[in-house]
Amino acid sequence: MLSLLVLPALPSSAATVTSVHYVPTTLPDDTTEYIRVEVRRDDSFDATGQGVKASMSPYNTLGDPTGTGTVVGNGLMAEGIAEAAVDVLGTRGSTGCWDYGGYNEQKAGVDAIRFLAGDIPDRDGNFLDWSNGRVGLTGVSYDGTTANMVAGAPLDMWTDERGSSIDADGTTPLKAIVPIAAISHWYGYAYSDGARFFLNSESATDEGFDTPLLFDHGFGDTVHLDEPESITDRAAECDAVEHEMQAYSRNPDYTDFWVERDFTTHAEDWTTNTLIVHGWNDYNVKQYEATYLYEALAPYADDPTTPDVVEGNGFDLRMWMTQSRHANGSGDGYTTLRDNFWRAHLLEGSAADAGATVVESFPHVRSQTETTSGGGVVAFSETWPPATTQTTSLFLNRTYEQDLDCTPVCIPGPGTGEVGELSYTNAFAGPLAGRSGSYGATSGWLDTGTSTEEISRTDPWSNDGEKAAVLGGQGYYSLAFSTTPLGRDVRIAGSAVLEGYFSLLGPISGTHITPILVDIDANDRYKTIQRGFLNVDYREGLESSAGAPSGMFRADVEFLPEDYVVPAGHRIGMILQSSNTVWALPGNPGGFTNVFLGGDDFDGTVLHLPLVDVAAGDTVFSDWPKP
Repeated sequence: MLSLLVLPALPSSAATVTSVHYVPTTLPDDTTEYIRVEVRRDDSFDATGQGVKASMSPYNTLGDPTGTGTVVGNGLMAEGIAEAAVDVLGTRGSTGCWDYGGYNEQKAGVDAIRFLAGDIPDRDGNFLDWSNGRVGLTGVSYDGTTANMVAGAPLDMWTDERGSSIDADGTTPLKAIVPIAAISHWYGYAYSDGARFFLNSESATDEGFDTPLLFDHGFGDTVHLDEPESITDRAAECDAVEHEMQAYSRNPDYTDFWVERDFTTHAEDWTTNTLIVHGWNDYNVKQYEATYLYEALAPYADDPTTPDVVEGNGFDLRMWMTQSRHANGSGDGYTTLRDNFWRAHLLEGSAADAGATVVESFPHVRSQTETTSGGGVVAFSETWPPATTQTTSLFLNRTYEQDLDCTPVCIPGPGTGEVGELSYTNAFAGPLAGRSGSYGATSGWLDTGTSTEEISRTDPWSNDGEKAAVLGGQGYYSLAFSTTPLGRDVRIAGSAVLEGYFSLLGPISGTHITPILVDIDANDRYKTIQRGFLNVDYREGLESSAGAPSGMFRADVEFLPEDYVVPAGHRIGMILQSSNTVWALPGNPGGFTNVFLGGDDFDGTVLHLPLVDVAAGDTVFSDWPKP
C-alpha cells in the first residue's frame, strides 16, 4: 500500500517569473557558444531555494512563436521545483553546430546544468542565486537522450576555470534523471552488431532511419530571432557529411566517433539517481537502449538487495518497462513514482524525505510482460534480469534427411527438406523413425538478400506454400526449429543468444544472419518474440570488420531483449534467415548458407534462452520423439 504525500498549499504571494538566459560554453577548439535556457519558477520559494527540473531538446522550435510554451511543465512548481527548457547546441536559440550527441553537445549540456544549479553565470553575469543546486533532466526520445548524455559526462567536464561543480559528496548537480524512450548509445540506435536498422512491419511511423538526416538538414537548421548568431551559425556545414557517413555506413566500425556517443563509456563516474522508462515494443529507440544502460550502470549503483549498506557511487537505479511503443511512461503507479522521485532528489528536508519514502515503497524494476494476446501481467523485481533468471541451452537438430536433386549429380536443394528441433540433447546422428536417412550435421538455406521475417514466419514448414501435415520442410530462404509443446508457462526475460557456426559458398563480405525467436500456438500461428541482427563481418567484435569469412566460422547473435511469457501448450521456435529486409537494410547475398548442428567433437549451434524460475536441469518440454 503506497502512502500519500500531502502537498503544501501554494503561498498567497505566489508569482510566476519567466526568464531567458544565454549560457556560455567553451568547446575544444576554443570557440565559445551560447546555450539558450528558459526558466519559469514560483518566486515565493526563492528564499528557501528551489530545485529545477529541465528538458534539453532540439525540438523547442516546435513551440514557437510562443516562447514560454517551450518549457515542459511538471505540476511541481507549486512545491518549489522550477521548470527549465534548454535548446540543444546548434538548434533554435543556441548557437554553434548540432553534434549528433557528441562531445560538444555533452559539454554544452553540462554547462547548462551548472548554470541551473547556480554554479556559473550566464553571458550577462547573472547567477541563479535562488537555486538549491539540485537539478533534474527528463524527456521523451531525444529529450530523454540528453538526460543520459549529461549524466554520462566524465567528472572532469564539471570543472573549469569558473570553478568546480562537484559537491563534497562527489556528486554532480544533476541529482536525478528520468530518461523516457531514450538513447543510451547512438551506435545502438543506428545498428545492431553491424546491421543497419531500417523500418518495421509493426508500426510504420515508429522508426528512426531519418536520423541524422532530419537533424543535419532540419532541426539543426532551426533558429530563434532573439539570438542573431544562431541564424548565421546555421550556414555552416557542421560535420553533416561525417554524421551521415557514420550513420549509414556499410562498414560501421565502432570507432571513437561512436565511443564518444556511448553514454556508458564513463559509467564509473555516474552519480545521478536514474529512473529509466521504456517500452518493450519501441521500434524507434529499441528497448535495448534501456537494458543496455541499466546493465552498464548496475555495478556502480547502490545495491537494492542490501538496503542497509550503500555500495558503488551510491545512486538509486530504477527501471520501469511497459509494452508501449515509442511513448511516455504509463501504468498503475507510474506518475506516483515519477513525481516522488523528483521530490526525493530535487527538494530538501522533510519534503524530500516524504518523497523518498514513497519511492522506496516501489520495487526497483517494474516490467510488463508480453504474451500471445498482447500485454501480460506486471512483474516486479529488485534487479534486471530477475534474480531467478537462468540460461537454458537448446541444441539445433535436423529432424529428417535432406532432399536431393539428382540430375544426374546429387546436389542439395537449397533449403529443402531441412527443418529441425530445439532439443535438450545434441542428437546429431542416427536414423529417424518412419523415414529413411539420418540426422545430418548441417542444414542450409538460400540467401538472396531479400528474405523477410514476414514471409519466413507465415509458412516456415512448407516448401510449396502448402501447410505441411507433419513436421518437415520449409521455404528455400529460411530454416525453422521448434520445441515440442511446453508443459507450463515459460517467461523469457532478457536477450536470447544464438551461439552459431556457419559457412557460406565462398568468402562473401557483408552478409547478415537475422534469426527470429517465435511463439507458435496450437494452430501453428506465429508471433515474434525477439529479433537478432548480425553483419557477419563483425562476428569478432565491433571495433573493426573481420572481413569475409572462409570455411566454417563462429558468429554469435544477441537478440534484442524482451519480457515475454510463452503459454503452456505453445512451442518456442526459431527461424534462421539471412537479411530481414523490412527491419534492417539487407546484407550482401551469401548464396547457400550452412548452419552446423554438431558432431562428435563439438556441440554445434546452440540457442541460449534466459528463462525465469526454470532451475538448471529443469525441463519445460519433452524432446521430439526419436527411436
